[in-house]
Amino acid sequence: MSDLKCPSCGADYILGADRCPKCFHSLMQQNIPGLKRGEKMQKVMLTEPISELVTGKDLLVCDSDDSVLQIVEILKKEHKDCVLVFKQRKLVGIISQRDLLSRVAGKKKDLSKVKAAEVMTSNPEFVRPENPIAVVISKMAMGGFRHVPVMNPDGTPMSIVSIKDVLKYLSKRG
Repeated sequence: MSDLKCPSCGADYILGADRCPKCFHSLMQQNIPGLKRGEKMQKVMLTEPISELVTGKDLLVCDSDDSVLQIVEILKKEHKDCVLVFKQRKLVGIISQRDLLSRVAGKKKDLSKVKAAEVMTSNPEFVRPENPIAVVISKMAMGGFRHVPVMNPDGTPMSIVSIKDVLKYLSKRG
């Protein structure tokens, strides 16, 4: 009796056989590695949709004509890191704390006269709720973003995913 068993049906086979004599499953792919320790997270990133991360609780939106002073006050009050900028129901930008620090702090005196459109990052990258988590991670890594909007197909915002959201979710799943 052979020590070699078909991984599909358990039938014995001879070393060097191309297929199982009982079920015809290929035996030429025996060296395909299974998930190793830590690879569960990779599987989660590639298969779980971004919608698993979103709560909608982080979603703040402003108009491109709103003042930076208003935006700063609301971000501070709500303990949030960014706001999406819309003009006529269309996403036109995003303003993060990083944008405020690099484009406003120490450069603008009267924040009530500075409009969102002047300091926002225009045409931000975004993801769809059905995209795998790996898509948002890729956009963050490639663009140097900490926040990515999640947009519904009709153009309405669903949420904002932060790198903190991703890491928190993956730490629970890994």
